Amino acid sequence: MKKKPDISSFGLAKDPSAFLEAGAGDLANSTATPSPKAPAPTPPAKKPEPTVQKLFRLRWDTANALKIGAVRESIENGSRVTETEIVEELIRKHFGLSG
Repeated sequence: MKKKPDISSFGLAKDPSAFLEAGAGDLANSTATPSPKAPAPTPPAKKPEPTVQKLFRLRWDTANALKIGAVRESIENGSRVTETEIVEELIRKHFGLSG
């Protein structure tokens, strides 16, 4: 039967129980100084509205125009504009929905 390997030559850089003192071991070994500046407050996250999946079949030229239009708007605005956003905007305008 084999005996257990001798690991006494391996030294621990941190005290194994240091995690119980709220990371005191990590703070003691840290070489970086904490930044005195407080982090910037983050704006409250906007709660997403529930959505429903709808599947449509579009003619090739209509689908292609939608794809190219989304890419063009994304380039012009400098932020991503999805095909879904365009379709939803057009439906809202057609039916006079607010939002």
